[in-house]
Amino acid sequence: MERRNAHRIAGSLAGIALAIAPFALAGCAAETTLTDSDVNVISQLTAIAPKDSEIDGTVTDVECWQPSENMLDEEQFRVLCRVHYDQTDEKRYRDMICIGDVNANPVTEYCYRWAYYTDMPEFADKPGHSAA
Repeated sequence: MERRNAHRIAGSLAGIALAIAPFALAGCAAETTLTDSDVNVISQLTAIAPKDSEIDGTVTDVECWQPSENMLDEEQFRVLCRVHYDQTDEKRYRDMICIGDVNANPVTEYCYRWAYYTDMPEFADKPGHSAA
C-alpha cells in the first residue's frame, strides 16, 4: 500500500512538472529589448556604480535593471545594479541602488549601497543587463 501511494505521489509530481514546464521555458525564452535610452543609462551606471561600491577588489562586470521598466515618473528611474568583482581570488558582488534622470548627463552623480529590508525588491526579481 505504501508503495502504491508513493507511486501515485511521484506520478502527481511528474504531472505537475509537465504542466508548468512550458511556462518556465517561455519565461527563459523571452528576450528583453533595451531602448537607446536604456543602453545610454546602463553604460553610464557601469562606471558610476562601482565608484560608490567601496569594494576591495577588481571589478569584472556591472549589470543593472532595465531603466525604462523602472521609472518613477516621466524622467526619473530607480534601478538596482550588481557590481561583480574578484577579491582574494573569490568571485563576489555588491548590489547598488541608482536613482537618476534619463535626460541628465550624467544620469546620476552617485549610487548607494543597497541593503535588504522586508518587502524590498531584490536584484534577482528582475533580469540584469550589462553595457554592450
